[in-house]
Amino acid sequence: MPTRMKTDVHLPQLKHARRLIIASNRGPVEFQLGQDNTLKARRGAGGMVTALIDVGNQLDMTWVAMTMTEGDRMIVKEMEQHGGVMPSPLRGQKMKLHYVSVPKTTYRKHYDKISNELLWFLQHYMYDPVQSNMRQLQDAWENGYCEANQAIADAVADEIEREDSMPVVMLHDYHLYLVSSLIRKVHPSIIIQQFIHIPWPDVRCWHFLPSNITQAIYSGLVGNDIIGFQTERDARNFLEGARTLLEGAVVDFEEGAVWWQGHRTQARAYPISISVHEERRVVKSAPGKRATEEMKPLLNEFTIMRTDRIEPTKNILRGFQAYDYMLEEHPELIGRVNFLAFLVPSRQSLPIYRRTTAEVQAIVEEINQKYSTDNWTPIHAFYGNDRVRALAAMQFYDVLLVNPIIDGMNLVAKEGPIVNQRDGVLVLSRTVGAFQQLAKGAVPTSPTDVMETAQALYKALTMSKEERHAKATFACQAVERSNLTTWLAKQINDINDLLEREPAETPVEEAEGSPDDVVANVG
Repeated sequence: MPTRMKTDVHLPQLKHARRLIIASNRGPVEFQLGQDNTLKARRGAGGMVTALIDVGNQLDMTWVAMTMTEGDRMIVKEMEQHGGVMPSPLRGQKMKLHYVSVPKTTYRKHYDKISNELLWFLQHYMYDPVQSNMRQLQDAWENGYCEANQAIADAVADEIEREDSMPVVMLHDYHLYLVSSLIRKVHPSIIIQQFIHIPWPDVRCWHFLPSNITQAIYSGLVGNDIIGFQTERDARNFLEGARTLLEGAVVDFEEGAVWWQGHRTQARAYPISISVHEERRVVKSAPGKRATEEMKPLLNEFTIMRTDRIEPTKNILRGFQAYDYMLEEHPELIGRVNFLAFLVPSRQSLPIYRRTTAEVQAIVEEINQKYSTDNWTPIHAFYGNDRVRALAAMQFYDVLLVNPIIDGMNLVAKEGPIVNQRDGVLVLSRTVGAFQQLAKGAVPTSPTDVMETAQALYKALTMSKEERHAKATFACQAVERSNLTTWLAKQINDINDLLEREPAETPVEEAEGSPDDVVANVG
């Protein structure tokens, strides 16, 4: 069992601001319509919600989000009767909710076509420009993404105006790249920060898109005062893009800032983390204890686990292929190692996600048919969004496989070491954001190399007790040192510095030569 540290970190207060407004595409609460036509509230899925779920208990906060389910759309009508907002119905949450609804066709264009078919794959270096239909793309942009961003901006503006006190606005992720500039047109002095949870690619990737879309994304984002990224590389990629794409922009790479049209935007790295206390509380809760007992009969002499949303960037197929290859190369492990996979169906409205789900189910069945005996099933796959079950199971992994092709951070890589009780070892893609912090506590692998991943699995399974303990302890303590509170505290401290700072002047007032010449002298 890894050595644990004290994790009490106090969240600083926002100075000169009494309120916090968070806006995202997905809200912290999802409303489902039951068979009896009653609305049931449950915690929203996704890493971003996981990261921010308990912030509302520490600050006066309103969360603005899009409606995603039929239940969400119904709850908007109830909110309208209470001034557009309602308290969170979930136990222990003190935040207020403000949900925004747009026509279903508009939302599909915003969420499916632009956010998830275009931006998600582009920013994960998996976009195929050959397959793009530019006419459909422009339609989805104008009549989907732009309209949804305007709707969120209008809702945030309403919340700003709800009280006289000055709030701070924190925007989240790739669905809302236009919102900060739209808010600033109405409230030019408001402090706005945006955190982007997925990778920010090299500027050459952005050149794959139509110029009007790329320009709108960059000019939209520099409406923020601070933009947060997962890694320093992401922040620098953004600054390189601003220098290239925003005419007249002045970029200071040492300071990590861009000046454009009289406004300064800071690019900072804030590696996201988890609430250590909350993860452990869930495992020790009554539902967590029940899930623990359910999982114990499925353990073996060796146990490999993974937990992912089912989608192409998570690289689930290659993970199972590596397990298959390991069993072929080391038949002595047959019957002695179980693979528990907790898989959450995702974005099933998109064909590529439905294909990925079918492929994952097919390979699980194929491997089980290949190796199963009367007494042993090599893979136990659980489909559904049961976070308690997944966390409870991770107490018992000997190896946790986290092998996305690329990821912004991947919070599973941080959840596992925090709850694990068996000195379990991470097998971790070098291309995951978490690798920067957890490399010494993991066995690295190339996500596209099935044989290397198989070798990494075997190495992790057969590692000495001393080395297992050292790696597990390093990973656990790395997460404890930089947990969710630390992540948010860094952002609040930077916002406080901004609130107290005198207005910054553009570093180059009048310069001869082209904008690129000016930037070269500054950066």
